[in-house]
Amino acid sequence: MSKAAAWVMELNDSLHASISQMELVHIVNDPVFIPIPRSPAFCQRVIIWNDNILPVVDLNQICDQPASSGEYKVVAVILFRNNSNDLLYGGIALESSPVLEYVNNSQSCTIPDRAKQLQDVTLACFTSAQGHQVPILDMTRIFSQEYAKTLIDRHKSL
Repeated sequence: MSKAAAWVMELNDSLHASISQMELVHIVNDPVFIPIPRSPAFCQRVIIWNDNILPVVDLNQICDQPASSGEYKVVAVILFRNNSNDLLYGGIALESSPVLEYVNNSQSCTIPDRAKQLQDVTLACFTSAQGHQVPILDMTRIFSQEYAKTLIDRHKSL
């Protein structure tokens, strides 16, 4: 059975998510965050990386869950294609560096209830070697304007 590599990211004590091995291009340790006033909670900061301004997404905010420590010490720099097929970069705020894991179809599972807020941006889900149900995220969708609008509208209605 063939395997695929995924970077598993611990979002908080009870929630994990993953991306393809090829999407993670760099880890920024101890990032310097620049706050963006009046921006939505899921994307309130940017970082400067290789002379580029990168939006940094907080997946815990999307899931309405707090980070374990409340302090992000790592940004995973992601490479993705937008809907026009342009290559772009973005960041995901993390408390610790992702871990590479090899997965196969036999590990397929359903999305856990605590990650239901990520269902619109989940391609599939697998059970990790540690027993966590781990959604595989669609970076193109997460960084899209359409999804940002959906999140903003959802939070306005709360």
